[in-house]
Amino acid sequence: MAGEDLKAAKCFRHGNKAMESNNWDMSIQMFSQCVKLKPDNLTYRQLLRKCTMKKYDDNKKGAGGLAKTKLMSIRGKVKKAKKKEEWETASVLAEEGLLLNPWDAQLNVDIAEASIALDRGEIARHAYSVAIITATKDKDVHVAFADLLEEREEYKEAEKVWERIAVIDPKDIEVSRKMSGLAAKQATKKGNFEDAESAKDVAHNKGFASEAQSVSAKSDNAETALRHAIRKEPDKVEHYLKLATQLKTNKKFEECYEILKTALEVSSDDTSVREQLEDAELLLMKHNVDSAKEKANESEDPEDRKQVAELSKELRNRKIEVFTTREERHGQNLGLKLELATLVMQQQEWSRAIPLLQKASQDPRLKTKALVLLGKCFMYDNKAALAKGQFTRAVPDLDFDTDPSTYTEAHYLLARVCEETGDTEKAIHHYGEVLVVDYNYKDALQRSEKLQAG
Repeated sequence: MAGEDLKAAKCFRHGNKAMESNNWDMSIQMFSQCVKLKPDNLTYRQLLRKCTMKKYDDNKKGAGGLAKTKLMSIRGKVKKAKKKEEWETASVLAEEGLLLNPWDAQLNVDIAEASIALDRGEIARHAYSVAIITATKDKDVHVAFADLLEEREEYKEAEKVWERIAVIDPKDIEVSRKMSGLAAKQATKKGNFEDAESAKDVAHNKGFASEAQSVSAKSDNAETALRHAIRKEPDKVEHYLKLATQLKTNKKFEECYEILKTALEVSSDDTSVREQLEDAELLLMKHNVDSAKEKANESEDPEDRKQVAELSKELRNRKIEVFTTREERHGQNLGLKLELATLVMQQQEWSRAIPLLQKASQDPRLKTKALVLLGKCFMYDNKAALAKGQFTRAVPDLDFDTDPSTYTEAHYLLARVCEETGDTEKAIHHYGEVLVVDYNYKDALQRSEKLQAG
């Protein structure tokens, strides 16, 4: 047994003994040592978190106002460590903060992100599970947790998290697609399709076939029960909304749309119901586009490809109509402004997109993406100096590993505007940043060589 294992085992025994006598300070001290000695041991982290919560009488606040200044300082240090990709340091600092408030959502997310980078999947999973207890309405945290569970092939657990996301953001039309995908992966895993050597192997898996039939039957029963509820209480809008959700889950998009039309009438044109109807309409239109694309891929008829283009244009135009109305209604939703700006940029309406992106850039989570899009708007609108300013603000926060396409495009476009404004040295530098990650990106090599020769 290695020296660190022996020390950790000794601390563990002392911690257990202290915990039995409700000596939370001593148990926290011992389990903290365990975590430092064996950072990949899940049990030590769980016990440390449990004892810290007990110390604060499960108040969900931790040390409270007295620790606020210290926590702010720790969060700042964690942020710097993460930016430098010093993951072990970030993890240690975040643990220090969790001694003051074990429910702190951001610090638990920091632990999770550092653990993912350090290949400590169990620790990351536990940290996210604690984070969502406090961050009950934080969609980003839930999505990150669901993605981790999916990566770990815990498809049922991931599906449960997506159900919570559906409650947080009922207007997210991607939730049903994600849940359907998880159900398919779960089915594949249970059916052992990936290991099947032939169709005969799959046919032998009778248990899976039986379960698939059971799931289908349950789904049909749920629809039938909800339709019965509607007949019994036709004025109760909740029944229509539940049925619409069930139909969407079952990919019956047209039926879902029709039920929501009725729901809107029953609700006397309620705004939230109208928005759900609009989402169902967009989902149905997207489904039609996807179906047309499948048909075009299997056909050589140019009319099929023309049909895809027409349906895609109709979908985009309808999205712009819907999001324009919502942006006026929900003025504080900066994510909606970014989404609307992206759509109108496809129509080359630069002057309309710019103020939307300027507002969206006020959200730290959207800032970098919004700045890159702003730079593109100014560039295409022949305002090179303004474009240069936006790209210059954006590139320091770009990360090739997390978003390679935006990183490469932003450096390339910044090089282009630097070249256009006569800033040759910076143009060469940013072309170089592109070539380091993608040597054949567009004409970056030729432009760089031409500038250096000049």
